[in-house]
Amino acid sequence: MKLKPIVASTLAIAVATLPVAFASGRQAATITLTGTARKEAKRPYPNYSVRARLVADGSIAASVPLDGTAGFSIPNLQPSSYLLELINQDAKVVCTEGPIAFAKNTDRISINCGRDRSQVLLLLAAAGAAGITAGIVTAGDASPSR
Repeated sequence: MKLKPIVASTLAIAVATLPVAFASGRQAATITLTGTARKEAKRPYPNYSVRARLVADGSIAASVPLDGTAGFSIPNLQPSSYLLELINQDAKVVCTEGPIAFAKNTDRISINCGRDRSQVLLLLAAAGAAGITAGIVTAGDASPSR
């Protein structure tokens, strides 16, 4: 009869520690980032590399060389926000893309480092409109006596 309480308490302890055992043995899911830097890198592409820098603390999570077609694949990253830096053969940053939050595998990353022409055209149009407005406001006689 004394055996039942011992078995019951042992079973209760085992069930209570079961989630901890599973959690400690399980690793967090990792992601893979795949893309191209063809718009920014020059031939020969393998002279360049792409590195993923964590936005949270600035540490470098990974660095991989470009392949012969300017492609890259960065495996085993934790889901997080990253800056993707294109590095030349002199270990200098050519440009930085991001920050970008990655939560799952991504295969269509294109490092073009802000060379989206539509934003430049909008900025030039706004600057032009401001210049025309300034010309209209100051048009006329600007003598101090008036």
